[in-house]
Amino acid sequence: SRDYDEGTDLTSFRLAFSVGGGVAILIIAGVLGQLISDDAQRYMISGIVGGVISVLSIYWCIFGTIGYMEKKAAFEGRSLNATAAIDELQESFLTQLKSVLSNRPFLFVVGIYMFSWLALQITAAVIPFYAKSWMGTDESLVALLVQGPAIIMMFVCARLSKRIGKKNLYFLGSGLWIIVQSALYFLQPGQLNILYGLCILASFGVATAYIVPWSILPDVIDLDELNTGRRREGTFYSFMTLLQKFGLAIGLFLVGAALDASGFDKDSVVQSDSALNAIRFFMGPVPLILVVCGVVLVYFYPITREFHAEVMLKLAERRLEKD
Repeated sequence: SRDYDEGTDLTSFRLAFSVGGGVAILIIAGVLGQLISDDAQRYMISGIVGGVISVLSIYWCIFGTIGYMEKKAAFEGRSLNATAAIDELQESFLTQLKSVLSNRPFLFVVGIYMFSWLALQITAAVIPFYAKSWMGTDESLVALLVQGPAIIMMFVCARLSKRIGKKNLYFLGSGLWIIVQSALYFLQPGQLNILYGLCILASFGVATAYIVPWSILPDVIDLDELNTGRRREGTFYSFMTLLQKFGLAIGLFLVGAALDASGFDKDSVVQSDSALNAIRFFMGPVPLILVVCGVVLVYFYPITREFHAEVMLKLAERRLEKD
């Protein structure tokens, strides 16, 4: 979609299913854990179920959108074929990298996404240790209390974005998220009701961190089309997906390295003070600092609703000139 708000609606819908898939896997894993005692068999069945669902989802997207893409291409006066993709493939990786990195707003999107995604992944990675070793509760329940409400919050964020804009939405969600992360650092063992309430509040910040970076990316692609005359969704989305994998790897590495350096013992029920402090530090201050960095970049992000409207007007005028 070329519509500023409709893109956010579509993003929230897509990401709601993405988070919903994670929640479904947690539930399936819990059910299988009750039914199957053998770890190897349980993991194999979980992998098969997840793989089948993933493959079916991919083909559902392909066959469900091909008709729309053909109509869209016809409306825009272009042919839906592999020519554009072949042109991109013929460019070297360095050429494509230089091209996308020359797009200044895209650099802001990259920074916003990396800081938000790192904060999410570090929090997700440390939740099991925080819940079990510090708070003494079930880690699966804590994860569900964050991810479950986040599905609903995706649609709330989409509605709010129409009223207050994408940048203000990020400020609002991040502000709440910063408060929650601060409170989690100071939370004491046994304060489970407060923990559960904070998890539900955090779901709004999580939804914001998911939605905003992906919803501003199409605006950057529209600007790139105006500047280059080429529509290169594949290039931009592939780099964002690559960054997603890097963010996940970096987050897991940092948490693992910190726990190892602090003397965390995975076989021990009771952890040392240094290990507990490391867990709390990565549950509070570390993601908090990352979110603040994301807020700073969003503040300076140059594409507003008005700026995007001007871009779309110029693109429409260009198409009329071609016709």
